[in-house]
Amino acid sequence: MERSVLIVGHRAFCQMTKIYLEPLGDCSVAEAQTAAQATLALQAATPDLMIVQADDLAWAASCLQLRGRSAFQWVYSLLVVTTLEPGGKPEAAPPPAQAGETHPRALKIAAAEHQAKGLELGVDAYLALDTAWQGETLELSPAFQRLLTAQLQLAWTSTQRHRELLTTNDLLSTIALVDPLTELNNRRALDWDLPRQITRARDGDRPLGLMIFDLDFFKKINDTHGHLVGDVSLKLLSARLRHNLRANDTLFRYGGEEFVVLLSDTSPEEANEIAQRLCNMIGHQSFTINDDLELSLTVSVGVSELNDSDDAKGISLLERADYGLRQAKQMGRNRVVTC
Repeated sequence: MERSVLIVGHRAFCQMTKIYLEPLGDCSVAEAQTAAQATLALQAATPDLMIVQADDLAWAASCLQLRGRSAFQWVYSLLVVTTLEPGGKPEAAPPPAQAGETHPRALKIAAAEHQAKGLELGVDAYLALDTAWQGETLELSPAFQRLLTAQLQLAWTSTQRHRELLTTNDLLSTIALVDPLTELNNRRALDWDLPRQITRARDGDRPLGLMIFDLDFFKKINDTHGHLVGDVSLKLLSARLRHNLRANDTLFRYGGEEFVVLLSDTSPEEANEIAQRLCNMIGHQSFTINDDLELSLTVSVGVSELNDSDDAKGISLLERADYGLRQAKQMGRNRVVTC
């Protein structure tokens, strides 16, 4: 994936920096000459790397303060001090020395002030460059060219590591929310999604239904045919449920042989009809385990509907559906009970 860079500074600084970015590989580069332009650029697309010219600390500070927002906190920031005035022209003379100080010492103090300010603003790296004008362009001595190239390479490596970390975290998050056997959302995913769907249903004044499915006599399947057949039964059941639900229904493996379905925008009557249809479809169509074995499986189902007295986490909503499931089993299994 192409990385992106935002360079904030005077035009000549931006043009010079782009030259030293080219050897690092493909990247998209945006420029901003003012803090207002930098704000717009950041809002349009969050870059991987932000290079800020620090000669004018006032607007450099306003640019870097944007990075404190949560949306930009992972942007790698490099603060660069050059020998340019805010207007983009070379300094006519070094800054006046304090009493008893030489010009080099005054320059060191000024550079230290820039660096301190940058660190206080939370920059990732600071760089001081001695620039020289060649016509309308800026140039660096070989030593400073090497320094800038090395610093950009370091920034590039850091952004790459950050991308890899994000990818790894996304993968780990996905693994943590998926049941490895059925590849369905797991109970942890339900604990996260149910409160969210309850909030959305109440904010939009829309119904929300919940079903709990339990595979009947699952222990008998394991005892008779072995746990591998039991696992295949669960995988086939989950696939059949998934393929016969609507696009806006969400299926979870709740644990063991139990599955939960969230039915958004579904009235109590519709939820009961869906549960009945699925219960009948599962019971009337056998499951092919392998070439030598077919099983007739059934499910018991408990159904509940969100009401005003339910808590925001959905605990009471789940409890009513679970009570309906227990009633269905006590009444002979292979049936639906709505509570």
